[in-house]
Amino acid sequence: MAVLRALLLLATVTRVLANAKYTGTGSTGLYWDCCKPSCSWTEKGPWLTHPVQTCKKDDSPLNDFTVGSACGQGGTAFVCNNQQPWAVNDTFSYAFTSTFIPGASEFDWCCSCYELTFLNGGLEGKRMIVQASNTGYDDPKRTIFGVGAPGEKDYADGCMDRYNSDGGGFLGKEGRPLTKRSDCESLPKQLQQGCFWRFDWFLDAFKPNMTFQRVKCPKALTDITGCIRDDEDKFNASAGGKTNAASTPRGDSFGLLATSLVLAAFAFAFNV
Repeated sequence: MAVLRALLLLATVTRVLANAKYTGTGSTGLYWDCCKPSCSWTEKGPWLTHPVQTCKKDDSPLNDFTVGSACGQGGTAFVCNNQQPWAVNDTFSYAFTSTFIPGASEFDWCCSCYELTFLNGGLEGKRMIVQASNTGYDDPKRTIFGVGAPGEKDYADGCMDRYNSDGGGFLGKEGRPLTKRSDCESLPKQLQQGCFWRFDWFLDAFKPNMTFQRVKCPKALTDITGCIRDDEDKFNASAGGKTNAASTPRGDSFGLLATSLVLAAFAFAFNV
């Protein structure tokens, strides 16, 4: 009887942990380092196509995914400049993120797509669908989606190398990160669009909180990265912020629910 109770508890915990990979709450941030994204390595996910597309210094596609990052690895791979955020309307945007979800791994989130719904920071009511193209290790105890948008001081070194810059355009006045929309004009032309988005749509919010839920990746994102996972069909699509997404893959959710019901029936039958 005690064993049945333990099994029922285990099934419940398993279901909760499985859900946590696909839905929950967390915070967002901003970054742009010009480096090869972590999800651009072949071993980082179950690809139906290939990992996240990388680019050469001149922003032409680099199709050899074994090439190392130009940031500290002696390689020649950079992030492609088209992997910047853009607004569809005043309340909905697309983007690519550096992602970390406690209890999950890169194999779970690399090239997965998520719908984010903002809770504060002046962004209430706004939503995004993002594709996880990179991994963030800033705080392994909490969920974070760092939106790739140019203009942050902390990640300027790789960009300065790419654009042969002394840092003036990337760091803003007195070495501080860019603090107003007009500062974006100091960046290379290729990076200004994402920087403008940061101020126009994201309102330069500081780490706003959000809810997240995995969804099937829209073509608007996968056409840019070329990255599609082999488990995409397990998730429902989301249309412009109106989500019908399952919080867990349909097959996984059914299996966990069935296990829980069977164990519950045993527990009831034997009065345990």
